[in-house]
Amino acid sequence: MSKLYFFMGLLLFVIPAYAQISFAELSRLSTAPDSLQGEFLQEKYLSEIDAHIVSSGVFEYVRDKSIRWETEKPIQNVLLMTPESIVNNQGENEIISLQASDNPVVGVLSDIFFSVLTADWERLGEYFILSGTVVDNNWDVELVPKNKAVMQVVNRVKLKGDKLLNEIIFFEKNGDQTTIKFDGLIR
Repeated sequence: MSKLYFFMGLLLFVIPAYAQISFAELSRLSTAPDSLQGEFLQEKYLSEIDAHIVSSGVFEYVRDKSIRWETEKPIQNVLLMTPESIVNNQGENEIISLQASDNPVVGVLSDIFFSVLTADWERLGEYFILSGTVVDNNWDVELVPKNKAVMQVVNRVKLKGDKLLNEIIFFEKNGDQTTIKFDGLIR
């Protein structure tokens, strides 16, 4: 009988540390710095050819102004995202230039990416339904799109972090998957 009381007592200590999470709770747990820079390791799974492509580089953002995403390996590539545009350069060549004024999906994708990196959970609540858990101060959440424009691109997004976002996994409509891990973060 004493073992039963011991295990019941142990459960009482474990249960409060593991709880469902809300956007409000994420706001309380995470930090939303005005600027952030660091390194990333990205693995893209291409379902059609059953292949993985690994790339790495550096990024920096300034809240509501820009995200600069520079892939250094295997190919040097720079993606510059602002609330109004997405521009992709490879060396001196501009590969893509998309304007939110011409394509509303560009504005939505830009809004989502800025919201993810800056921990703007309230804004993400406009696009996604949240589920997940928090254990101590580490959170692990899944976002399922409720916005039709987002539904065209992704099935769901998984995020993991503590004070800052540490990992993103995009599950795309076509079966592809992109995992991004962050390191060396400097506010």
